[in-house]
Amino acid sequence: MESKLSSALRICDKCKTYAELCRTFDEKASPILEQALQSPTVKAPRDHTTPDECSPCVAELREALCTRLGAHEATPAEDDVWFLIYRAVSNLVERQQRKRSRDRGGVSLSTLVTNCFVLLCTRTLPQLDHMKLRWGFLKKERAVLEASDAYVHSNASERRKLQLNATSVLSVFSEKAHKHYFTLVWMVCVEKAGEAALHIHLLHRLGSVVLPHLTNPLVLADYLTGCFSSGGIVSILSLQGLFLLMLDHGLEYPNYYEQLYSLLTPDAFASRHRYELFRLLDLSMTSLRVPSYIAASVIKRVAQVSLMAPAPTLYFTLPFLRKVLQTHPNCIALIHRSSREAVVPEDMAGQDADTATAQSAKAQAMSDTAALFDGRDPFDDRAKLPETHALNSTLWELTALERHFMPVVPLMVSAFSSTAEDKTPLRYEKSYGRLFTAEVTRAIDSHHLPTIAYEAPSEADPTDLLSF
Repeated sequence: MESKLSSALRICDKCKTYAELCRTFDEKASPILEQALQSPTVKAPRDHTTPDECSPCVAELREALCTRLGAHEATPAEDDVWFLIYRAVSNLVERQQRKRSRDRGGVSLSTLVTNCFVLLCTRTLPQLDHMKLRWGFLKKERAVLEASDAYVHSNASERRKLQLNATSVLSVFSEKAHKHYFTLVWMVCVEKAGEAALHIHLLHRLGSVVLPHLTNPLVLADYLTGCFSSGGIVSILSLQGLFLLMLDHGLEYPNYYEQLYSLLTPDAFASRHRYELFRLLDLSMTSLRVPSYIAASVIKRVAQVSLMAPAPTLYFTLPFLRKVLQTHPNCIALIHRSSREAVVPEDMAGQDADTATAQSAKAQAMSDTAALFDGRDPFDDRAKLPETHALNSTLWELTALERHFMPVVPLMVSAFSSTAEDKTPLRYEKSYGRLFTAEVTRAIDSHHLPTIAYEAPSEADPTDLLSF
């Protein structure tokens, strides 16, 4: 497959115009791509199976394009080659979608989508100001076209149509044309992700590879909100894309923090995708506009889950808790509560103190604080966000962590007594393997023996198992 595509590209090198190049590419290279994309998969995609394992033939073709199918030996394919590949793939996908199931030649859409995903999963749009071209005549043809009288006297609408015209050389250098073909291919992958069992693998790349280059990223809003509401690993992986839509594209999702709060469970902290959750949790809580009752609830939930989560997660959770406390001063009472004074949420504090709602909120807060000093934690971890009473609780979990078996944990807990701002970047990807490596490779001070001291046995007869 690689040698055939390489030969087809060399034939395309003989072309002199963009129109001739398109015809030659469609005749020589497109059938090779279609054959690869319609080849049956070796196995069905699953959460624990990488798409490359399902379609090794297409994976090898992708690696060849990314490493050695350029105009020069051992160089990656140029940006204009990838543009024509996206154009050919989008045409194939559109044709297959229009066909009835019995007219597809035994090739299912899920197989086609899986192969398209494998081929294009690492490819983003190029920087148009620094495009690498295999066929240098394209730039000259573009300059001639832009200098022509017809183009000079055309209006903006006519120029936009020309840029999206597949037979015009301007489409190669047009961001709209690149995004058009990119969106056509990836939206089919999104629509058929459930059928092709690609949810997990697609969500991994959606925020960084796909979403920034779509014609209208908001078309993914329904897909991402559906994934976010489904729970489990899919919810965690959809966080990044949904957060980017809210941050950069104005998507309104009122229940975002409620859903994020529900994901803070021991199972999520123990999953192999917890690093995505940690990263998005950190980004979501850095805003000063987050209400104190949400910040306090997240602090309490993270602290409680830390007692049951794997030890490496403490390298993230403890600095994260301290960072949120510094960002939201109203939550300082969780670690420095020296009186029975209650903390009233901001939405109640701004109301008239004589209203029934304000009086009720203040009475409830005073009751919660009194219960706390009587040894009962008012925090309700089963309640939804507005009803957790976290602001009137305390971080007794830090006292429990002071006796942790890892020596570094009590040191991190002691940092909560300092008022200095901690600007150390959070560490998301700690694991037991990294902790073990750090422990066995660190220098041991002769004045501080390790937790378990090993004493070599005295020389004795190895056959005498009872000798001491």
